This record gives sequence, structure tokens and C-alpha cells, in this order.
Amino acid sequence: MRRNVKLVSLAILAIMIAALTACSSNNNNGEASSAAPTGSNANASASAPASSQNELTKDPYEITVAMPVLGAVPADIGLVQDEISKITKEKINATVKLMPISIGAYTQQLNLMSSSGEKLDAYVNLGANYNADVAAGKYVELDELLDKYGQDLKSQFDPVYLSSTKIDGKTYGVPVLKDYTTGQGGFAMRKDLVDKYKIDLASIKSMDDMDKVFQTIKDNEPNITPLGVGLSGPLSQLVWFDKLGDKYGVLPGFDNGLKIENLYESQEYADTLNIMHRWFKAGYISKDAATSQTSTSDLVKADKAFAYWLMSKPGGLEGEMRMAGKELVFAPVTEGVYSTTSDTLLGIWGISVNSKNPERTMMFMNLLYSDPAIANLMQWGIEGKHYVKTSDTSVDFPSGVTVQTVGYSNQAWLIGNPFITFTFKGEPLDKWEQVKQANANALKSKALGFLFNSEPVKNEITALNNVRTQYEKILETGTVDPADKLEEFNKKLKAAGIEKVITEKQKQLDAWAAANQ
Repeated sequence: MRRNVKLVSLAILAIMIAALTACSSNNNNGEASSAAPTGSNANASASAPASSQNELTKDPYEITVAMPVLGAVPADIGLVQDEISKITKEKINATVKLMPISIGAYTQQLNLMSSSGEKLDAYVNLGANYNADVAAGKYVELDELLDKYGQDLKSQFDPVYLSSTKIDGKTYGVPVLKDYTTGQGGFAMRKDLVDKYKIDLASIKSMDDMDKVFQTIKDNEPNITPLGVGLSGPLSQLVWFDKLGDKYGVLPGFDNGLKIENLYESQEYADTLNIMHRWFKAGYISKDAATSQTSTSDLVKADKAFAYWLMSKPGGLEGEMRMAGKELVFAPVTEGVYSTTSDTLLGIWGISVNSKNPERTMMFMNLLYSDPAIANLMQWGIEGKHYVKTSDTSVDFPSGVTVQTVGYSNQAWLIGNPFITFTFKGEPLDKWEQVKQANANALKSKALGFLFNSEPVKNEITALNNVRTQYEKILETGTVDPADKLEEFNKKLKAAGIEKVITEKQKQLDAWAAANQ
């Protein structure tokens, strides 16, 4: 178990976006400069020549935008949508229809929309399915559209990051601009309860050290679950490996001599499942963890959970406190912050093949990445109603409004370019500069820049996804005993073709390494 503790101490939480360089170990990440955010209707320059853009925008168009929502759909999303539409109507003669979808049902709903031909223009891909969605023909190729109507968007990026989503040399999505690191994994805990029970944060060095903490909460706070697990189990983010896109063949230790291994057959995976099952049996995890559709911060906000797994990044804990509505403290249990291609792809804006007007949709994406007024509406809502400015670059809730009662809120990892948005009161004023520095200092996976093309094994990927849906969450939340289900899980993965996928991935990785290293 000590070996496992050491390995788990290398675990990384990949919640946001990891740094990507095509084949360089250069620490100069070249992030876009952050224009000072303003609440005004800032003008973004037209990407296409005025005459051609005017011809394309002479008729009105409604742009349908799908995006995942953590927790309840914001009550005032329609009001925010209308304010965004005022800007887009003036600039590109288009209105915007925001389509919020619960993150738990997001992928399934997008698949249904795609297969039925339902109108959909722009949407956020959560990353895990990006390669498969490209292989399935769900995306519009963007290179020509970016050149004609997305010049302001392109100017926000170092080209190497914008190129991170290329497959076979073609661009199908645009990554969200923000943190490109995995960050440091650990546990966010309610400070009031930490203080009340005199929990020594300095004594927490590994996952095993949390048993005593969780038992204290269980003994003294019977109405509070010690570890909040919502939407997805913590192991969906806890990694000691480069998952190489889909976790069907991973790179242990972010290196391993570029030799791919089967995660689900590793001792490290089995050991970590055993920890989770131990916690579940002890009552540290709720009985409905495998089916919960509630975000972890919402569980804390509702006084239903004491702690949850968190990856700490610059300003991240402050953002969590805002969402949870409570003061939190953080105990790290991992070492090392890495950059992998998979983390770069965690949030991607793309244009659906169902779009009736890809040109106008790209014009909207151009504004999304370059217009501070739209970015701040997407992030914070309407000034005076959902936030008030405390300085030129920082905001707070209006008087009488709290995180529990505010009618609109969003997540920076969704909006395209948070570098041009306000920070929230309590966050470091130089938060975005800290993010850029964190990007520059991150350790680089040996496979950083490699993007697996799943087209040759797309049928196997579909079958493997079905198997994972059946087993992964019940195992990774500790709900079932690994001794009963892990072997069965692995047998079904093999029957679905995981070895064929690993062989194909290794072949592509070897070719990439020969060409780039």
C-alpha cells in the first residue's frame, strides 16, 4: 500500500485545460495578452472584409448554442441571452439562443440532436468525445472559416495552442483559453468544520490520511456526508498517467518510455478502487454517489457534504468558495503539475454539421473570444442585477444577492476566453497572470502534442464506451467491491476490443514520436 500511496501522490486532477506544445519542451507558452476587461459593448474588429461580411449578414439568423450546466439551470439565462443578442444583432445581424443542458445528460443529448438533425450551431465539447465526434462527422471543418471570419479569435492564441485540436492537419474545434495545467490535486473542506474539530491540515499527505478526517465528520455531523461525490466520481480526474485522450491505453508516470499500458489492469487502479470502496463501506461516501447528478460544490452549498476532491489552480479555491457559498480550505495530496494533450481538449468550441449558417456561427465565436462585453455576460450575467463592479477589473454580488440567490452564474472553462473577463472579489487581481505563469512552469508529458485518431477503431471505441458506462462509475465511487466487479469489467473491455485500440494507439504514438522527437 505504501507503493500505492506514493503513486497516488502523483495523481493529477484534470478539470480544466492542460498546456499543449506540439513537440517542444520550451517553457515559453506564448499565451495571449489579456486586454483589461470592461463592461461596455467593446468593439471587436471585423475579421472578414466589410463588403463580404455585410453580404453574409444581410438576413437575420438565430444562433443556437448548447452548453453544459453544473447544477440547476440559471433562472435568468433568458435575460442574459437577450443582452448578448443585443450585441450580436448590432454586429453580425444575429440573435443567440442559449441551450443549457445538465452536464450529466449533456453528451447523450448532443448525440440525439446530431443524429436527428435538430438545429444546432455552436456547442462546447467536453473533450473526452472530441476525437470520436470528429471521426463521426459531427463537426464542421474550421480552417477556412477561421481565416475569413475568426481573425480576432485567432489573434488571442499562440498558434501552437490553437493547433492542438487539429486531426490529420485539419481544425475542427477551438480550445477554451485559460489554465493549461492539471494543477495539484487534493481535498477542499469546509473551514468552519475544520476549525470546529481542530483538523490538522499539515498532517494530510495522502488519500489514506483522510480516513481519520472523514471519521471525525461522520461521528459528529450525522447529516453531512464526509466526501461529496457528484456527477462523476473523483477517479474521473484523479490520474497518475497521461490518459492519451480516452484512457483506452495510457502512459504511466507521463513518460514510461512512451510505452502504452492498460490502465484498468494496473495495480495502481485496483489499489485506488480499494480505497474508494473502503470509504464507501465506512459511510464516508453517499449511497447514491454512482447515480448523483448534483455537483460537488452544490452538495457543500446545501450542507450535504463536508469535502470534495479538487484540483487547485491559481484562484481556483476562491472560485470554489463562491460556488459553494462557504469558506473552504485545501489539503493537497499530490505532487507534480503536468501538461497533457488530453487536458487541452477538456473544453472545445465547435460548429455542428447541423448548422444552417456556419459563417455566421464563426462570426459569433469570433466575438465570444474577443469581445469583453459578451465574455462577461456569459460569465457573470448582467451588471447591476447579477454583479456589481468593485474596481475596473473585479466584481462582486450586488447588495442582498448571494451565491444561493443570484439568478445567473457560469464557469470560466466554458466561455472561450476568460482572460478578458472580470475577476471576482477575493480572487487575486493578477489571477490571469498567475495562470499564465502556472502554464509556463508545468511539467510536460512525454506525449504532449500527440492526438490519437480514433477513426480506425471507432466501432471498438463505441463498444468500450458502453462497457465503461456500465462499470466505471460504480467502481470509481466505491459503490461496488472491486473484488467482485473489476475482473468482470476487464473481461468485457477485452471483448469490446480494448487491446486492438491500444495496439492502434501505440502505432500512432510511435509514428508521432519518430516525427517529432
